[in-house]
Amino acid sequence: MSDYLIQPLAEGQQEEALQLMRRIFEPSLHSIFFLHPETTLVVRFEGKLVGGLNLDVYRVNTQVTMGYLGWLYIDEQHRGKGLAGRLIDEALIFLRDLGCTDAAGCVEGDNPASFRQLEQRGFAIRSLSFQLKRYRLGVAKVWSHASRFFDMGYFFWQSSLKEEQATPYPTNLSAYVRTVLGNTLAFSLLVLGWNIPALLSLPWTQGKADSEPTLLLLIPMLALSVRTLSMLLVARIHKLPVVYRGWDTAYVAAYLAPLLLGIPFPNPGNLYIRGSDWSPKEQAKPLFAMGLASTVSLALLSLLVPHPYVVLLLLLDTFFSKYPFCGFNASRIWRGKRTLAILPALITLVCCTLLLVY
Repeated sequence: MSDYLIQPLAEGQQEEALQLMRRIFEPSLHSIFFLHPETTLVVRFEGKLVGGLNLDVYRVNTQVTMGYLGWLYIDEQHRGKGLAGRLIDEALIFLRDLGCTDAAGCVEGDNPASFRQLEQRGFAIRSLSFQLKRYRLGVAKVWSHASRFFDMGYFFWQSSLKEEQATPYPTNLSAYVRTVLGNTLAFSLLVLGWNIPALLSLPWTQGKADSEPTLLLLIPMLALSVRTLSMLLVARIHKLPVVYRGWDTAYVAAYLAPLLLGIPFPNPGNLYIRGSDWSPKEQAKPLFAMGLASTVSLALLSLLVPHPYVVLLLLLDTFFSKYPFCGFNASRIWRGKRTLAILPALITLVCCTLLLVY
């Protein structure tokens, strides 16, 4: 370990760091890369850059200066040597010296290795209400710097560098009720015609005159309940401890889609394996089974209740696996063997074909 040197990025090394990032991260993420040389820490081994942590330091409001842990990357040949933890430790010292009050990072829900690194250093998942209370109008700046406006399934981890803040992130029933209410409120923009396409009388907004608004407003709760309970049943069969978490920034799409386009956009949250002492590779089969359960249950529901909200949730959970949609179950379905992913894909395609034909 003494051969590894952690230091600020030197002049002229920016392209070397970016090349390493491009090798490590999937192409769909390249467009949101950032690298500020003055606040980037790198790991060098025998003169070669083998890892880094790109930080973003900015003032949120008069009380808060943010030190955002953006991109953490280690060359594959040098992993397993504790370099990620060392980078985070050095970054926290670096940020304190710069006068930051907060440190934060965003992590996808099926990434226990990153969870573990942050938990061990006093970070915790922070709710939307916490973010609004602490950052006020500056929450838009926080999301902008973190490219968070449309990500789905990423969680905001924060630690105060000045004082302790114990605010638990809502989970399970509390989180589920909030998610149902948030989806129902967004869905009401369609049911009540409070959206721009409806005001313009565009064709797809003209529903049946005899549709009962009260019954239509139950559709989000019905779809989310069927999806979540089917996944919970599979988790119980596999004796997998899970926790339900809602998504925060996905509400941007959930409200803009009906308001501007006149179509629903489900923000379902998801069930996640509890804790950080597990591996996505080792738990790939039960995670796939949970994704398959979602596909089957939503496909059956869409045949019984052929509403765009249900069908869109089915499509998102089956096919949308890349950023910013990686919180949907499609990422679990397509993460493993592609031959297994054919089954939920066929189920969804058959279901959609039946809906189009009949």
